[in-house]
Amino acid sequence: MSNVVEMNAPARRKRRSSRTALVLGGGGFTGGVYQIGALRALDLLSSNRSVNQFDIYVGTSAGALIASLAANGVSPEQMMRTVNDQVPYSLPPIQREMLLRFNKTEFALRALKLPLHAVSMARDVVSSIGSFSAVDLALALGDALPSGIYTGEGIEEYLRKALAAEGRTDDFRLLKRELYLAATDLDTCERIVLGAEGWDDIPISAAVRASTALPMIYSPYRVRDRELVDGGIVSTTNLDIAVEAGAKFIVVVNPLVPFVNDFSKTIPTLFGTRVRRVSDMGFPKIGYQAFKLLAYQRLHEMASHWKERYPGVDIVLIEPDADDELMFQTNILNFASRVDVARHGFESVTLKLATDYDELREVCRRHGIDISATRVRKVVRHFSAEREKTRAWRRILEQTTGALLRQSSQDA
Repeated sequence: MSNVVEMNAPARRKRRSSRTALVLGGGGFTGGVYQIGALRALDLLSSNRSVNQFDIYVGTSAGALIASLAANGVSPEQMMRTVNDQVPYSLPPIQREMLLRFNKTEFALRALKLPLHAVSMARDVVSSIGSFSAVDLALALGDALPSGIYTGEGIEEYLRKALAAEGRTDDFRLLKRELYLAATDLDTCERIVLGAEGWDDIPISAAVRASTALPMIYSPYRVRDRELVDGGIVSTTNLDIAVEAGAKFIVVVNPLVPFVNDFSKTIPTLFGTRVRRVSDMGFPKIGYQAFKLLAYQRLHEMASHWKERYPGVDIVLIEPDADDELMFQTNILNFASRVDVARHGFESVTLKLATDYDELREVCRRHGIDISATRVRKVVRHFSAEREKTRAWRRILEQTTGALLRQSSQDA
């Protein structure tokens, strides 16, 4: 879905150029790949701007990685070729082992301490017989686990290598565009804005590692004397950073939307069928639903007050629909479904932008951005018959915007 919030818009405005921002939220690897597809759609919509020409970039969690690449001039097409393993690469090849590097060192250290921990735990159980529950036992065992299953070292190494290419930089201070990445101090609960004054000497690759450190999945990352974790804990998108930086037109991409169940779908039982529930999808999906619901409700509670809180700022919110089962069924660390999710992001956002064209056109015009419904509709019409074929959509996602438009024009 896309929502446009117009702030104090006068009846008529002169065409002008104002500071613009792209704000990318979290959502794990699945959310990041969805954002790449969404950015492809945004590139198709605009005829005089690309997603690499925003003045300000704000990234949180997975969005920190995508924002860092976009701020460095890496196009969505280039990102997609890498996700698809399509040569020639303009980025280093991406591998699952890079994203999920097992936290071997900390597991080994905790294993050495396990015997002592087991003795202490047994003593507590004996002294609390009758009042020691299964949950207490599970939590006691959890104390022996490391601070995260994986380490973000591979993510940091990958981005450091990617930003070492000519024309890119791993230094916030050398970027032509402003880049801000949000992280959370695990000890003080403060939001740390990496890239802001006082925090702009941290390498971008290290900042991304900190912002993507989802608690319990990735171990916290120490920056200076701070232990930092995922920036989405404090705020789903950290949109206020863009406002404080002076943005008057902000595009927000939020992949985290809870699933609204389709009660027309049923599952078999011993005596026939019954309505399918989210709880039938298993323990992980229940937790995933709760996680998404918390993030979504927090964002939309703020969105309801954007007009009063940020007068004079136009905000476009792009996110999956509430009945989007693919985004719900695909866990946030799923590497194998990357092409399907990217295709889905590109297709769904393209269709939504075409549908909402009239609403978006005037808002974009106020900020010097020309958008074209014809560009989007040509591509949608040309590929609608093939949109469910993964191989066809690989080709679509790999093509540049110009090539897509030329091909659709020839076949129109």
